[in-house]
Amino acid sequence: MSKKEFYYLSALLALIAAGGFLSLSSGSWPISVSRVFLILMSKLGLYAGAINEVEATIVWDGRLPRFLVALLVGFSLGGAGTIMQGIFKNPMASPGVMGIDSGAALGAVLAIYLGLAADSLVALPFAAIIFSLLTLAAVFAIATSRGRTSIATLLLAGIALNLVLGALTSFIITLSTREFDVGRVIVNWLMGDLNNRSWEHVSIVFPTTGFALLGALFFAKDLNLLMLGEETAANLGVNIKRARNWLLLFSSIETGGAIAVSGVIGFVGLVAPHIMRSLVGPDNRKLIVFSGLLAAVFIIYADLFVRLVVTVDLKVGIITSMLGGPFFLYLIVKHRKQFEYM
Repeated sequence: MSKKEFYYLSALLALIAAGGFLSLSSGSWPISVSRVFLILMSKLGLYAGAINEVEATIVWDGRLPRFLVALLVGFSLGGAGTIMQGIFKNPMASPGVMGIDSGAALGAVLAIYLGLAADSLVALPFAAIIFSLLTLAAVFAIATSRGRTSIATLLLAGIALNLVLGALTSFIITLSTREFDVGRVIVNWLMGDLNNRSWEHVSIVFPTTGFALLGALFFAKDLNLLMLGEETAANLGVNIKRARNWLLLFSSIETGGAIAVSGVIGFVGLVAPHIMRSLVGPDNRKLIVFSGLLAAVFIIYADLFVRLVVTVDLKVGIITSMLGGPFFLYLIVKHRKQFEYM
């Protein structure tokens, strides 16, 4: 790791740590950072002194799971976006643009509407991941002709499926209005909601994030070679179909796991990899981690903004879309003359 990369890594980790302590100490019941630190040490068995049990419950069971969910969701979406952009050799590729977000959202909404999410902890993430994989398969089937996949057609297919899946999701919402509580849960969830997150949500997203990260890093060298072109990668010994399929699987798992616990949080997986690539270079062995950390920073501070600054019930997904939408338009204008094939 170069000195520059070390500084970037240190800055990202410092921002996450600062955001974490701010998240744990701030709210309707302010708690000093020193007491937050003692509570964490006590819960980890590293401090035997007295602590305020009410404050401990607020920090450990209320605020800490929410912070960890924001961290893991951001890391997942940043990593998934990096994989997508590397495979498609296009800075506009991301789970949201490709329709994977909408597919995962439809699966999760169905799980909520049918009551499966209430009956089983794994039903919602399972549905989100399965539907994200089905969406990815559909996008590829539409965009591939005679063994060649057009990047432009791939993006257009993703946009089209976004519309179709969004319409199906809206139809389910219409049906759910007969049951006010179910409809409210679905609508809040679709806007990207981190309210009332618990350790159960952490237990859902932590395994998907960890598994997909390890898998993506295992294939990161192959991803670097794929970015040089499939013919070059094949000549260098890469099993193209195997590497691409596994990487897309890991990307879908990350996206599905993240959406299962946070709802739809758009554009983070698009913006973070693009920014970090300009800072640390295109090596995906580093870029996957750096992009994940930057995306985590985005979501952590977006959540702090909606918690501590605004006075209305604003959702994290709305903030990220407001910031990411203009950035996506900038990328479209910048790359509008390019037309690539895989």
